Amino acid sequence: MFRSQSTPLTGTSASSSGVLLSPRYDCKSPRSLYHARTQKKKKSPLSTTCFILCVFVFCLVVVLHRMEVIFGGHPRARGMSAFSLLASGGERGDEEIEKASVSSFPSISSESFYWALVTADDIRVAFFNPVLKVIVGFTAFLSALVAADRAFHLYVAFYWKYLSRKDYLDRFKRPSGKRVPSYSMEEMQQSSHSSFLPPGAEYYSTIPNVVVQLPMFNETACCEDIINAACRMKWPREHFMVQVLDDSTELEAREIAQSAVHRWMSRGVNIQYVCRENRKGYKAGSMLDAMDLIENYDYVAVFDADFDPDSDFLFNTVPWLMENEDVGFVQTRWTFTNAKETVLTRVQEISLSYHMLCEQYARCSAGLFFNFNGTAGVWRRKCIVDAGGWNFRTTVEDMDLSLRAYLRGWKFIFLNDITCDNEIPAEYDAYRKQQHRWSCGPMQLWRKATKTILESNGVSLAKKVYLIVFFFGARMFAAHIVSFFLYCLLVPLCAISPEIPIPFWALVYTPVLVTMSTVVFTKEGWKTSVAFVLFENAMCVVKLSAMISGLFELSDAHEWVVTKKLGNMFSSSSSSSSSSTPKVRRKIYFKELSMGSFFLFCGVYGILQHQLVHYSLFLIAQSLVFFAFGFNRVTF
Repeated sequence: MFRSQSTPLTGTSASSSGVLLSPRYDCKSPRSLYHARTQKKKKSPLSTTCFILCVFVFCLVVVLHRMEVIFGGHPRARGMSAFSLLASGGERGDEEIEKASVSSFPSISSESFYWALVTADDIRVAFFNPVLKVIVGFTAFLSALVAADRAFHLYVAFYWKYLSRKDYLDRFKRPSGKRVPSYSMEEMQQSSHSSFLPPGAEYYSTIPNVVVQLPMFNETACCEDIINAACRMKWPREHFMVQVLDDSTELEAREIAQSAVHRWMSRGVNIQYVCRENRKGYKAGSMLDAMDLIENYDYVAVFDADFDPDSDFLFNTVPWLMENEDVGFVQTRWTFTNAKETVLTRVQEISLSYHMLCEQYARCSAGLFFNFNGTAGVWRRKCIVDAGGWNFRTTVEDMDLSLRAYLRGWKFIFLNDITCDNEIPAEYDAYRKQQHRWSCGPMQLWRKATKTILESNGVSLAKKVYLIVFFFGARMFAAHIVSFFLYCLLVPLCAISPEIPIPFWALVYTPVLVTMSTVVFTKEGWKTSVAFVLFENAMCVVKLSAMISGLFELSDAHEWVVTKKLGNMFSSSSSSSSSSTPKVRRKIYFKELSMGSFFLFCGVYGILQHQLVHYSLFLIAQSLVFFAFGFNRVTF
């Protein structure tokens, strides 16, 4: 439909860097000021869902009553089951069995007596429970593996932050004493006594070339913001370039990006607009094709469209690569501009903060493998080439490249003190697609890279075991298995079969450890801890499905769907226009609805049949979350 531009648009270098590096041209990102915006309170989206649930519960109770499952008629509620009587028939005699059967089944005639002996309760005890016991044992083992992985990262992070007298970055050469000039060396020599030169400052004599890559696809809401942020970065203009890698198929998104590119090009910024003929390889393919255009550049900074880096970002990251020749990339920590928007964004903040402040920090501190997070970091171009370049064999191209570089002997740095703002998905549909990609991709990589890891000579045996067992096995595989089988299958089934022997430590201690260790890394995260548990349990259905898809290379394993961003849609300028747009019909997710019905049935059954009030209330609460996800009503 649309004609693609394959010829890049290249601007000339600035004649005066001082104009380009002046304070930000009053181009403030709407996402950076998100917390100061006021929004109108919306009507609670749960009203319709609650009404549907009430009708569903009423119908369920009526059906179960007519089937004599509740309010009388079930042999378990009135005494010993027929299966138990048969098992002790030799001791009690036929008369006692017949007497018990008559009392247990007053409405059953003598002709159908032997058919009635095999009840649903007996089938559950004889055949169903043994299968559940096997699942319990397998899940308990994986739960212990997850707990060990969690305890290890907590200990390492706590040790290096509070107990160790050394900094985890001391193993690297710090970029102290020298500075990267904001201006060209010629300008500095001509204006050696200028006011912008601090007295006694020592500068690098050789300045590397840095390119900022901005891959995007139909980023109508925020493509202009990231282009503005990238062009405002401070770096000598003759050694700096911005690459806009636009794979957009929407004409509006292309026009916005091209307009921003031409505007900054007119100001003297060296900027390229690259548009491909197709989307082969998605993000990885776009950056792979762009590698031929940056052969003269030493370092590559990558930012997704929903990020808003500071103008000093390159000054704070690139010198680490300049001082350490064996470091392949530098990763910075994410911060979130819309974390307080909804309950969904608050839950995401808890999970992502733990990943950054604990997992990435601990792995870097211990000298273990940690992956590039796809954005807000700087790569050494030599490392990318040495590792084989970007590859789109999986949907996690960042983790794939990081692993191949690690096996080649490259080291990585995680800068916990350097942050970069970004936007969390505020809609469930976008969050669902993102989690599907993040859960599917690692399983693809685990399957394809295990043999390469074992055959690699660049890392020790202990680090190979950590990679296969803990990084992929515990974090990417076991965590999803435990979340589903334990909390979404075994726990609700306990309301139907109380005989299921779930270990107390797996049922209580491990969830408490996981929850508390995750929440503690988010400010006031304890306020959202209950919602975090319920939301994570509800998402395990999506994550498990994605994990299986990636592990077995199913049809949707290679789908790469861009996470929808809201960008500046909440700004005052766009609020009026967005209000006039027609409402889009919300999607219905039947997986979540099915799990919600299952939880609700188990909760009601546990209350009416086994008087498990408190236990069943948790199941009912979890079912409400599943229904909210199923009806796409979690943005409250």
